[in-house]
Amino acid sequence: MIYLDHENADIVLAIRGLHLGNQSDYAILFDNKLGQTMFDGGYVHNGLLNAARCVFDAEHEVLKDLLERNLTYTLTFAGHSLGAGVVALLTMVVLQNQDLLGNVERNRIKCYAIAPARCTSLNLAIRYVDVINSVVLQ
Repeated sequence: MIYLDHENADIVLAIRGLHLGNQSDYAILFDNKLGQTMFDGGYVHNGLLNAARCVFDAEHEVLKDLLERNLTYTLTFAGHSLGAGVVALLTMVVLQNQDLLGNVERNRIKCYAIAPARCTSLNLAIRYVDVINSVVLQ
């Protein structure tokens, strides 16, 4: 879902969490080649990266158009559970492809991942800490 929040000058892309009745959600979750999928010098969850790339391919033109029409707005990604893992990796994909979004500045991009699946190696979590906010209750 993409939401344009004029009150807070924000473009929000949100992705839901795991749907227990949806077999394709399980396919994404279990598609993990542990320690084999490289991204930006670290390792990521294969299925979640594929889902993030699919979302990016489907929505980057819409996001670019919204950013061009709303030059001061931030771009926020939000998700819960399985969706949190997808938006965390989607944020990384966006930052690697800023040119496809009109070169939006890194400081205008934020991600809020609520109870995400483990999806990146520690070095990537550190590299993107300024953009990706992960919330885990312990």
